[in-house]
Amino acid sequence: MSKFVEKEISCMMCGHVNTVTILTSATTQGSADLDSRPPEKRRSAMPLWVHQCDHCTAVFSVFEDTPKVDKSFLTTQKYENCDGIAGLPSLAQSFVKIALIYEQAGEMKKAGNYFLNAAWCCDDEKLDVNAKQCRDEALRCWNQVDVAEINRREMPELQLKILDTLRRAEHFKDAKEFAKCVKTRDENMKQVLAFEISKSIQRDNRCYTLADAIRK
Repeated sequence: MSKFVEKEISCMMCGHVNTVTILTSATTQGSADLDSRPPEKRRSAMPLWVHQCDHCTAVFSVFEDTPKVDKSFLTTQKYENCDGIAGLPSLAQSFVKIALIYEQAGEMKKAGNYFLNAAWCCDDEKLDVNAKQCRDEALRCWNQVDVAEINRREMPELQLKILDTLRRAEHFKDAKEFAKCVKTRDENMKQVLAFEISKSIQRDNRCYTLADAIRK
């Protein structure tokens, strides 16, 4: 069973109070994807993850405080045109725009995460070219992350996101090399690394879940 609540959130750019709907709890069905995309029911709630202000064009997260940038950024061609990525579905546009806000604020890890969210939207619409563009943007952002600022507990998730994103974006050689550089004592993660290497060798860019990679 899923539970939704309404919440009022002030836009970080203009201060307008927006009423948004949030999924607060849901029954999990299945396994997360290798790039951390959640299973149902959270997967179907993606349209509720972000909200475009009812008053201005700023897109903000309903889960966390979105950074405030100079308001003039919202009228730039980069923001209005989703950094030149044409043909995006409307939800993917929202995720790209919030990614650009985080990038403008210098928060590159979260910017990469939102570009990945946009790629998931493109996956759902079978827009392979757009999905690859968004994944390449996510990789570009993550490549600028200062690893010294990453919490040790967060590092494995980021590494797996990068690895699977490399493979899904058809950077198979880079995916293999990256996987070989990841050091871990965790047996489940070792299985995921081996799985990713195997699929990269096969030049397989399909979506897989943690359950596909980890043997019980």
